[in-house]
Amino acid sequence: MAVDASALLTVTVGMIAALPAYYFTHRSGRGRARGAIAYLSGLVVGILGAVVLFQVLHALALNMTFAGAALAGAFFGPFAGLLWGVWVRTGRKKRHRA
Repeated sequence: MAVDASALLTVTVGMIAALPAYYFTHRSGRGRARGAIAYLSGLVVGILGAVVLFQVLHALALNMTFAGAALAGAFFGPFAGLLWGVWVRTGRKKRHRA
């Protein structure tokens, strides 16, 4: 049970952390700090998501200690969001300035 729950928690927090990174990479234009802002926002949202998830699980009287799995998801999730945003962004047409 512990191994299955930690994998689910890692994936859940990773997906939560990937959303802001995807948003910043997909929506914003070119810029030097775009990737750093996207990653840091994903990391912060992932850590906050892990804290909220732990509070909900604790309120349900489920004492699980999977902090390492949640932090791994919060750390690696923004990388997935960055790659996903860049991959979707490459399908756009380039603007040609005359």
